[in-house]
Amino acid sequence: MTVIEKYKTELDLVRQNPKLLDNYRFDKDAMNSKHFERLRLNIAIYNDLKPTDYEIVKCLFAEEKEWRKYGKSGEVDNLYFCAFILTHFHLPEIVWLFLETKNIDFDSGIGFDGEYLVSAGIKETYQYLKTADNPKKTELVKYIGEGEESCIYSQTDIDKWKEEKKSYFRNYKLPIRDELYFLYSTNERELFLKKLPEWINQERSWTHDELGLYRTYAKYADDKASEIEAFKLTLKKNDKDFLTEIYNRHLAELYVDTGENNKALEILESVIKGTDNGNIVRDCIEQLCRIIINTNSSSDEIAKKSYQIIKVQHEKYRNFSPMVDGLIKDVTEIMKEGTITAHNSTLPKAGRKWWQRLFGSE
Repeated sequence: MTVIEKYKTELDLVRQNPKLLDNYRFDKDAMNSKHFERLRLNIAIYNDLKPTDYEIVKCLFAEEKEWRKYGKSGEVDNLYFCAFILTHFHLPEIVWLFLETKNIDFDSGIGFDGEYLVSAGIKETYQYLKTADNPKKTELVKYIGEGEESCIYSQTDIDKWKEEKKSYFRNYKLPIRDELYFLYSTNERELFLKKLPEWINQERSWTHDELGLYRTYAKYADDKASEIEAFKLTLKKNDKDFLTEIYNRHLAELYVDTGENNKALEILESVIKGTDNGNIVRDCIEQLCRIIINTNSSSDEIAKKSYQIIKVQHEKYRNFSPMVDGLIKDVTEIMKEGTITAHNSTLPKAGRKWWQRLFGSE
């Protein structure tokens, strides 16, 4: 049984017994937001859409909307995908649910396409609004236009937008074009991990997008060694990329995570010497502090070299951020050189709290 066949089996059960939708509801206090469970059911519907599925999709969308309100971890594209499926039923009354979603917050106001509001059709939407009785009606027509002739969208706009959405969500439609990305998107972790090595070892020129996927996949797999290789390959293929400093900083952070402090120091020292971007320097100083905290020894040679760089940059910039300034105070205590006082002595000791949480220090 393929993954999508498994999803379709689950969908058939829900179709037979709508009460099973309770298993897909969002609970803001629960550890599992059921985010991916809803996505999988939506994928099954997308590949086997029936007119009677409207209430199922509407329920899933309402739950996805609640998920978005509380900012739980997950992918906002799942919300957009569910909304896109709803447009296939061509029912203008869904506009109120779409309007609520667009008004959740500033990010939703920008990210949730206005085209959803008239996705049932320009003519059909305004015909519906003539008799619709909803307290949000004034707000809606203020946004989309008072009438069909003054609508901010044309039917051509909506038709084009739907084709773009269809293309955007093409990987959820059978036949699946990119199996690994599908498994990643649906959080099918076990299958994903089995197929990842084969994907990495494929012969390819490594485009910018492929390198981005490599880094994303390695992080999702929680494989530090693969993450390191992904960033090394990114730097090799994109040596003139304007993000080189950021890529190097991420690589150094991974080396700190894996205890390869000498490699991390070499990269961080090079990045600091080659930049006058204060934000980049701040991020590098944070990693140098982590090296010292991890070694927790004033006699360690790498810690000594790291501390010398920190002192020079602290003298140059004075302040970085509350967290990094707190870390500097902590590493100063470790190195037994007194206290480097932050320019603003009222800043919270964010570094101290971070260190205590991580290492259980008093």
